[in-house]
Amino acid sequence: MSEWQKDKLGAIVAINQSSYSNKEKWGFVNYLDTGNITNNQIEEIQYINTLTDNLPSRARRKVKMDSIIYSTVRPNQLHYGIIRKLPINFLVSTGFIVIDVDLDKAIPDFIYYYLTQKEVTEHLQAIAEQSVSTYPSIKPSDIEDLEVVLPDKKTQEKIVSILGSIDEKINLNNSINNNLAA
Repeated sequence: MSEWQKDKLGAIVAINQSSYSNKEKWGFVNYLDTGNITNNQIEEIQYINTLTDNLPSRARRKVKMDSIIYSTVRPNQLHYGIIRKLPINFLVSTGFIVIDVDLDKAIPDFIYYYLTQKEVTEHLQAIAEQSVSTYPSIKPSDIEDLEVVLPDKKTQEKIVSILGSIDEKINLNNSINNNLAA
């Protein structure tokens, strides 16, 4: 572990890089609000026909494949995930911090697993509770200021592989349990 490098997350990621403008005039939008994802499980993506319906004012953040989305409000509610499927004209709420990893420095899944550790979530919740806004919330700088210890990319890949296997097993067990309950 001596070759692992400690750095601020802000040196490894870019935050909120791209926003939608009404000038783009998309005919429809696939929209994800903060309440519709929990612990990387999407409950619903809203389809909005912009020719007949108003786009929610918070439907502005663009994401790309492997973007990490992390709700700014109440981190302890686990409204976060990593984008694995990218519908056409996909926007997420401005209530998310959109985190894009510098691929020369880290693997997105490694950073996702780091950000979703219980200790990190609790730390971000403690910061949120000190905020002066109406709801306990974090700012992008709170994510950027987190310190992460990064191994080389080959070690990151091994760690992600192990954690990914565990996640797959958990998802399979949950699916089996849901089928049994039905």
